[in-house]
Amino acid sequence: MGLLLILSAAADAAVAWFALIPRRRAVGNATVCVNAISYPTAPLTLRRMVTAALVTTTFVAVKCFVLAAAGLEFFGLIHTLYLDCVVVAPLMGLSVLFRARQATLAARIAAVLVLTMIPVGVHASFIEPFRLQTERADIPLAMQRGGREPIVIGVLSDIQTDRVSQYERGAIDRMMASRPDILLLPGDLFEGTDAELERELPAIRELVNRLRAPGGVYFVPGNCESPEQAADILRETGVRLLVNQIVRVNVRDRAVTIAGVELKPTPAAKRTIAELESAPGHDDVRILVSHLPDHVYSMSANSRIDLLVAGHTHGGQVQLPWFGPPIIFSTVPRHVGAGGLHHLDGRRIYVSRGLGVERGPAPRIRFLCPPEITHLTLK
Repeated sequence: MGLLLILSAAADAAVAWFALIPRRRAVGNATVCVNAISYPTAPLTLRRMVTAALVTTTFVAVKCFVLAAAGLEFFGLIHTLYLDCVVVAPLMGLSVLFRARQATLAARIAAVLVLTMIPVGVHASFIEPFRLQTERADIPLAMQRGGREPIVIGVLSDIQTDRVSQYERGAIDRMMASRPDILLLPGDLFEGTDAELERELPAIRELVNRLRAPGGVYFVPGNCESPEQAADILRETGVRLLVNQIVRVNVRDRAVTIAGVELKPTPAAKRTIAELESAPGHDDVRILVSHLPDHVYSMSANSRIDLLVAGHTHGGQVQLPWFGPPIIFSTVPRHVGAGGLHHLDGRRIYVSRGLGVERGPAPRIRFLCPPEITHLTLK
């Protein structure tokens, strides 16, 4: 994959260079050199830069179509486009500034603007994915479900590592330092090959085995692990796997009923949600845990369930100013998939931006969307 990405970026850079930099051309029987180094009167204009960008974009579109037809998956295509933005485009900007004497003022300004993609790329690749935030939200409850003291629920979603590092250990340490009453893990613990999982399995078990809470630690499977794989990973740890199951625990003076469902909204998952909603009683706090936020649509309007906790979207990993995430891979509204506490027709949902990033062929980036651990305070 690495070689493919290098070749892809090199091809795009070659096309951009060919379209941007003036070349030799024949005039009658003579050959006139019009490249910007040996023929200083050949101008580099903004119009030429725009034309080069359009030519390169056309080439990139055709290339992506060919790569997709050859089997490169969506995230691999995204990776090639990311490299074009943060590597190829700045290289073209530098080439214009290198020929500043031949470039018009507008072209030089455009080149400087393009160079801003360098710090953007550095931040998105090497800083933002590790800029862990602690998010907090208060969840007010009906009076009959109140208690003398609040209950703190910790959420660790989408750890999604392929190699346990100090980053993941530090996140666990930060979570445990807050001493949550209940811990919820809404899926996607590890993403990698079977060989990588076998190599990392002892470290993963050691990592999750550090999670402790008086009301228990609960995990639901995500995209990266089947229920069977999750059961094997969590074996001999203190984490309980919930797959279309309901548990009831007591935390101080309150009862908390927790349901965990499988990845997709299957009939079994919908039955579990209906059972959680319709169970008799009004004094217990009811929490639904799922990987996909889409399970919110299996809840009735003004649901008896006090809160759905989900992950999956990573907040989009990339959020644009005044727009939010372009992609969330969920049917919930984009502003919900972006993360945080929301209400949908009387159904309360918290979506975590997660701890990790998409792996495999995807670019391991975040932009204006830092990772998070979460403290939800039930009052």
